[in-house]
Amino acid sequence: MRSRVLELVGQGARDCPGAPAVETAGSVTSRGELWERSGRLAARMTDAGLRSGEVVVVGTGRTGELPVAVLAVLRAGGAFCVVDPGYPPSRVRQIHRESGARLVVGPGLDLRTGPGPAMGREGLAYVVFTSGSTGRPKAVGMPHRTVDGLVEWTLASTSRLPLRTLQFAPLGFDVFVQEMFTALCSGGVLCLPDEEERRDLVRLAELLVERRIERLFVPPVVLDRLAALAPYTGSFPRALREVAVAGEALRITPGLRRFFEELPGCRLHHHYGPSETHVAVAHTLTGPPASWPDQPPIGTALPGFGTRIVDGELWLTGPGVGLGYLNDPDATARAFVPVEGLAGPAYRTGDLVTRDPDGLLRFLGRADDQIKIRGHLADPAEVESVLGRVAGVRECAVVAEQASGETQLAAYVAGDTAGLRDRLATRLPAHLMPARFQTVDRLPLTAHGKVDRARLPAPPLPGPAGDPPAGPVEREIASVWSAVLGREDIGRDRSFRSLGGTSLSAALVLARLRARHPARIGLENFLSAPTVRELARLLTDTDTPDPVGDA
Repeated sequence: MRSRVLELVGQGARDCPGAPAVETAGSVTSRGELWERSGRLAARMTDAGLRSGEVVVVGTGRTGELPVAVLAVLRAGGAFCVVDPGYPPSRVRQIHRESGARLVVGPGLDLRTGPGPAMGREGLAYVVFTSGSTGRPKAVGMPHRTVDGLVEWTLASTSRLPLRTLQFAPLGFDVFVQEMFTALCSGGVLCLPDEEERRDLVRLAELLVERRIERLFVPPVVLDRLAALAPYTGSFPRALREVAVAGEALRITPGLRRFFEELPGCRLHHHYGPSETHVAVAHTLTGPPASWPDQPPIGTALPGFGTRIVDGELWLTGPGVGLGYLNDPDATARAFVPVEGLAGPAYRTGDLVTRDPDGLLRFLGRADDQIKIRGHLADPAEVESVLGRVAGVRECAVVAEQASGETQLAAYVAGDTAGLRDRLATRLPAHLMPARFQTVDRLPLTAHGKVDRARLPAPPLPGPAGDPPAGPVEREIASVWSAVLGREDIGRDRSFRSLGGTSLSAALVLARLRARHPARIGLENFLSAPTVRELARLLTDTDTPDPVGDA
């Protein structure tokens, strides 16, 4: 199967074999080395009987081996499915099963062959998984033509500049494909952070400066937090030239305006597209940031796509539309529908939109209960399905709620909730994990016997704040928590999460504390000391100089 992205990467390796292509904290892989190593692995896959369009699971983790493995799969004619090793084992097994993969590339580029027949699908380039209401994630098959078109459009819109691109997207998320190939196909460098650098937004903000990142793909909520951190870290990522946000609606906050005013050479792009199509609609903000609308449009269709609005719902058409859900013809038939006069199906996005007089599409909301959490599409029904199978849970309902400016899931549970979070963590990825569990005697029902979500109890009011902060360090911490969380009831023994804190708001706390304090505390340290009292002790211990003995 002809692949334009492979042609571009191969041409770059032949033209400048010594130029850097992939960079990690401890290594740099040249274009020539990347091409040579991927070729050797591709030959091993061919020897193992890989068929055209056959799925290969890539489980190397976020290492320099990741792009080697992905390129090898494509060069051997297969389709890659990247799996995050941090997923619960049951989720990983489910992905292996649903993808139908026979070959797996693990750490060290170890190639393992499993049982089962070799089965391929013509034109298939990669597989990603999206949330499914049955508790079973859906395997989305994407063709080479979509990848080629996306990369060609991205490079054309950025003048084909060889930009240093951060690999931030979760592994197994479709934006990873965009990050990797826009970097490698333009002669740029794909920069891979380690997991701690990626999760700790304060460290990530520093990394953007240290690694001179020029192109960044992030969800809007992450960009907003990075913008809020900049005044406290004291530095802006001035190498940035292109920032693209996707995964949820973009809102231009005062912090974002200030951020881009400090980066006059950087452009902000609003990308829209579900996993079933990848980016299909886009809009670039122009003019000074002060003139940007608070809620920018999602824009107009990319080449290879058409748009239709049917009863308020956006339908995407054209050759860029994906191949459907692997091994799930019923779900495919519901979402990919025939349209008279078109050669291929239209994909029903489930998103409600309107078209303004300028022809720009504007996002209004969802037609169903699915939500976006840090760029991930999350179906509360999937969480309910998994939660309902946990021993001791009689009834459950999962809903979306807002906390500290972020969307999160809340679970209402009738039954035994002891250790429920830990038990659920072995079955669900992090973005589907409820942030809050509330015990109820029974769920309210409508007259038709369905859960009446409007009558679910409100979150319990916070209990007494308890003992007030004691001493200057505790009072300083409480002041920062109060400013970030927008509440005054900060007792010295109340946990950060019980007050509505999240990992993203924790980054704002850390940045403000670092601006006032000499201590260097990471996100993991912060989450392991979740109260004002414990964090003050950690800060004090960290600030204390090590005793220097006599020489």
